[in-house]
Amino acid sequence: MNWKKSLQIFLDRFLVPIDDPGSRLFYMNILMTLIFLVFFYVYSRPKPSAPGAFQQLQKWVGRKKYWWNSSTKIDYQIYFLNALLKVFIFIPWLDFSYYFSKKTVVFLNSAFHQAQSWPSTPLVLFAFTVAVFVFDDFLRFSHHYLMHKVPWLWRFHQTHHSAKILTPVTLYRAHPVEVLLSTVRNALSAGVAVGFFVYLFASQVTYFQILSINIFGFAFNFLGSNLRHSHIPVSFGVFEKVFISPKQHQIHHSQKSQHFDKNFGVSLSIWDRMIGTLTTSKEVNNKMSFGLSEMRAWNLRDILFPKR
Repeated sequence: MNWKKSLQIFLDRFLVPIDDPGSRLFYMNILMTLIFLVFFYVYSRPKPSAPGAFQQLQKWVGRKKYWWNSSTKIDYQIYFLNALLKVFIFIPWLDFSYYFSKKTVVFLNSAFHQAQSWPSTPLVLFAFTVAVFVFDDFLRFSHHYLMHKVPWLWRFHQTHHSAKILTPVTLYRAHPVEVLLSTVRNALSAGVAVGFFVYLFASQVTYFQILSINIFGFAFNFLGSNLRHSHIPVSFGVFEKVFISPKQHQIHHSQKSQHFDKNFGVSLSIWDRMIGTLTTSKEVNNKMSFGLSEMRAWNLRDILFPKR
């Protein structure tokens, strides 16, 4: 392992990821979130006498107490810990995406013989991109569902749900064991996608085309995904039957027992509809408390290693 290079990656990509387009904390994602909030407030402004958009923005996200409190301090500590583990352990030793892509190509060749190379037209590439997005979202949904339903996995996932204040950094409040599992899941998703891409398009593969399979992920981060972990109840109305809105994910974090195990979806809500765990914004009022009532410790050790 090149430790010097890993340290540089840690400093550039994880410690301050505002220039990494793949991160939700990418500066353009943050900027778009703020713009989105202004338009959301102007559209939903309750009455003419209500505060102006920028005053409301200050109230929502401009207070020091929102970003610096007992809950967010744990967010920052876990973020730093996982960034170190990702760069020096998880990614170097557990990123099996190349392995999965190679095995996928071998399997497809043996099962269906060498495919005729498909034309990489914009329409075909778009269809493939949609298929990859749906596949990846299903894997994320399944992973999330199991983290809740399998008792020994829930012991790790409750670290994420212990947050009582939701901010964009809360996304990264995950137990290292869950981060390890997510690294393998991401490798499986990316590896299978690239394997199918190479098999179907053969010699026509270009780096730009492979990157295109992530375009929906970039769009998801760009269009307000940071609001999922916030207290701002942005809903998608009728579109919540297809897509998970920020408020729906906030419902997932709610302390109320009727909201437990609801809205497991990451981007798409169709999986929750299929298994009956979907709850829409209109079914819930905007007053919600977050966190786990049985977890009140505010130190890193007790959050990561809770007593049984």
